[in-house]
Amino acid sequence: MSILDRIFGPVPDLPKPSYADDEKRARLVLWISCVLLILLIFRGGFPWPRDFNPDWASWDPRGLESRIYWASWGFLFYLAIPALLLAGIFRESPARYGFRIYLSRRTVALYALMLAVMLPALFWASTQEAFLRKYPFVANLGPGWQEIVVWEVIYVTRFIALEFFFRGFLLFGIEGRFGIHNAVVISTIPYSLIHYAKPFPEAIGSIFAGAALGYTALRTRSIFGGVLLHGTVALGMDLLALWRKGVIFQ
Repeated sequence: MSILDRIFGPVPDLPKPSYADDEKRARLVLWISCVLLILLIFRGGFPWPRDFNPDWASWDPRGLESRIYWASWGFLFYLAIPALLLAGIFRESPARYGFRIYLSRRTVALYALMLAVMLPALFWASTQEAFLRKYPFVANLGPGWQEIVVWEVIYVTRFIALEFFFRGFLLFGIEGRFGIHNAVVISTIPYSLIHYAKPFPEAIGSIFAGAALGYTALRTRSIFGGVLLHGTVALGMDLLALWRKGVIFQ
């Protein structure tokens, strides 16, 4: 029994990608991923809200409206377009690429262990000045809980989209051609690079987190673990920053 078998248990008997042969599927997925990532970086040619609509020029770049603009582009290129391409070109359901919930006793215990390791590190990070300059991700968020809840729901939705792209569409799309280990490495490269503007510890951590979440997705045939862990950490970063700054829980 391999180490992965010992950690995750047997691979669930769920449908896998079946489009064409592994070589053709991987080639298409890699080319599509390159195009979508470039389009996302430049937000379809409208990098700032004012580029899309001159009336939005007054928006604070870190304000709620600008962050919703940012999140919307992520949802479009990370989830909506890949899902449409899977349906239109590949003739496959996103569920074959991990877009489903899968839980077992072993995975629940594993996710709990991962959170137990990550949350203390997150608590320590919230004491650092670099962290507090970056978070909460929306400047001047709160103190009203309605605004906080609206933003956090949008924020988590974007992480669902992100997980589907890197640990679903890309990872599952190339697994058959490159194998589980190489597929995880390949998908982790662009994932870690999108963290270039983050605080240094978070950027370094994205390499290890990307690999761990990749193995989790492939072994469970589901991105749910990544969504749960990533979403919890994202919420934790915002809420801890708000608490440290005296905005909530005072």
